[in-house]
Amino acid sequence: MVPSREIAEPSWLRLNGHDWQRLSPEARQAYLAGFLAGSATAEVLDAGTADSAGLRQRLDSLSRTGFRFPFSPTVYGARVDDFYWYENQRPLPLWYTLWEVNNRLRDPLNGRQ
Repeated sequence: MVPSREIAEPSWLRLNGHDWQRLSPEARQAYLAGFLAGSATAEVLDAGTADSAGLRQRLDSLSRTGFRFPFSPTVYGARVDDFYWYENQRPLPLWYTLWEVNNRLRDPLNGRQ
């Protein structure tokens, strides 16, 4: 079976700052909530969780000890808005911007001289 184009080339990988600016505030928050839920699930699965009970247990544990992306959608949303305020950064993909924003939030001195 040949995968569909959406599976082979997911359009969400191509979203960038221009797309972000066209989203309504509600759509931005929904996108970020989905991103954070997907990131948390991937983190749990990367840890070797094999069943739903383990998934729930590991999610509960990580909610207390911290996820890779530990902040709320509103925090990420404000920082993504700030990042894309600069026109030269708008072509950068949204997934990259979230990674960059997360690194800056977790280590504010990173990259400063």
